[in-house]
Amino acid sequence: MNKIVSLLTDFGLEDHYVGVVKGRILKKLKKPVNVNFIDITHNVPPQNVKKAALSLYFSYKYFPEGTIFLVIVDPGVGTERRAIVVKTKNFTFVGPDNGVFSLIYEENPDFTAFEIIKEKVLKPPYSFTFHGRDLFAPAVVYILNETPWEEFLTPLSKESLKKLKFPYPERTSKGYKLSIWYVDQFGNFITNLHKDMIVKESFKVLVNKKEVPLVKSYGYAKKGELIALFGSEGLLEIAIIEGSASKILLNPEIEIILE
Repeated sequence: MNKIVSLLTDFGLEDHYVGVVKGRILKKLKKPVNVNFIDITHNVPPQNVKKAALSLYFSYKYFPEGTIFLVIVDPGVGTERRAIVVKTKNFTFVGPDNGVFSLIYEENPDFTAFEIIKEKVLKPPYSFTFHGRDLFAPAVVYILNETPWEEFLTPLSKESLKKLKFPYPERTSKGYKLSIWYVDQFGNFITNLHKDMIVKESFKVLVNKKEVPLVKSYGYAKKGELIALFGSEGLLEIAIIEGSASKILLNPEIEIILE
């Protein structure tokens, strides 16, 4: 039986943490399961739960049905924050109850949530600082081993879950004021405006009150040019060709003017 476990962490790749989590999962498997590990990223900025939530949101829908997502960006590790399992129609998510699954909740309103019963999963000796290895990885093993969920999980109400606020475009008299959701490694600003919001309208994109051209792709502009485009997730991006918009513009004001 083949299973996919997809990992998303802020562990980086210089230390041993990612390998240890994978090894812990493989070591404890009891059933004949062939686990394929897929790494979304391990370079989330340390403790940046919001960026982890967005990385997961941009990624999960492209995975095969049945994938288990193990998300470990956990500044509250070792505290009383809950460790949870979230089940949607097609996927299972394992990680801390710190808002990292907020966008999953929004896009999958029929989800169910459970708390991992630490007393059933944590086996001594264990660390209060490495729940990725000692709590979350064993919980994934229980799922892979098809352990009855009531043996290690207890149901949670949706209302009790911690949720992060991701602002949506603010309506103005002329159009929309946008927020920056994400900055990628190229320094491109990914905003909160999806193309479906304005698909039937003519509009201008303003950055710091100046209009910038809207192009189909990066190759339609010249080096050093400030542009706008709808990226791979359908969200409006602000970029500088072969440069970093985030380094040059820092925190720009981005507006949509409807014509």
